[in-house]
Amino acid sequence: MKATLFLLSQFLLISLSAQICPYPEESYYKYVISALAHDSMEGRLPGTSQEKKAAVFIENEFKKTKCIPVKKKQYAFPFDYKNPDSLVVHSAGNVVAKIETKSEYCIVVSAHYDHIGWGKHHSNEPFAKKIHNGADDNASGVAMLLSLAGWYSTHRDSLQYDIVFVAFSGEEDGLFGAKEFLKSGIIDTSRIVCNINLDMVGHLDLTRPILMAESATLFNQWDSILPAGTNNTFIVEKSGSLFKDGADHNVFLSAGIPGILFSTGLTQHYHRASDDETTINYQGMIAINQFIIASITNVQRRKLAYEWQRL
Repeated sequence: MKATLFLLSQFLLISLSAQICPYPEESYYKYVISALAHDSMEGRLPGTSQEKKAAVFIENEFKKTKCIPVKKKQYAFPFDYKNPDSLVVHSAGNVVAKIETKSEYCIVVSAHYDHIGWGKHHSNEPFAKKIHNGADDNASGVAMLLSLAGWYSTHRDSLQYDIVFVAFSGEEDGLFGAKEFLKSGIIDTSRIVCNINLDMVGHLDLTRPILMAESATLFNQWDSILPAGTNNTFIVEKSGSLFKDGADHNVFLSAGIPGILFSTGLTQHYHRASDDETTINYQGMIAINQFIIASITNVQRRKLAYEWQRL
């Protein structure tokens, strides 16, 4: 009887959420990923007109969700960066929005939107001379970021802390967008409760479905924050920092801020021209989104950041 009541309550909750807000829906994910991973975006290489076009698209989507800018009328924050082994200066930009509460603290939810263009650098098939559209890496993460922004904009009453949503650029070259965000003073970094980073969430394996929670074992609080056990869709695999410079949440960790990465991991399409919209598992994304909503809700119920303890 208890199990029946639980399933009924979950069904009603999901039904109510679907009526209140259009996120998450497969059609919205497909809309965002198809736009960002279209050939016309030419792989969203930092410094190109296509990367700036992608940034404008993301800004407009933030506006649709009713998220507000972190500074007056400013969503886009351009910056320049240079690789240590190059003399070329690249011009890129982060896109930032927030949902405001009465709290002085915030959770930062992030995803990078840049990719590797035609694959001259960083490609696993460097001689292909094809556009690397980066549907999974990381249009999928941006789609989920925007979906979460839309969902929480209609559930503000559940928030104890602000949520700052950031679409980073310059990630593929060395996490430059995340580094710029923390040093820029856009927000007070001492008031960040944690970072939840989304990178490649569109390839949930149908035969062995695993959601990676990288760096979840670095702080014992994640054990009580992440929904316990497994569900009918995927297994959550917790780990430490597998790749120190591999994803934006590592920049937060280096600054002493608890960070976690959610990802479905590397696949045969990683940094290849085959990473197209048609390869995305949309139902898997919906299931992951619900898991992340539950995780963020659990963070919102906790006390402040000083309670985090690194293992």
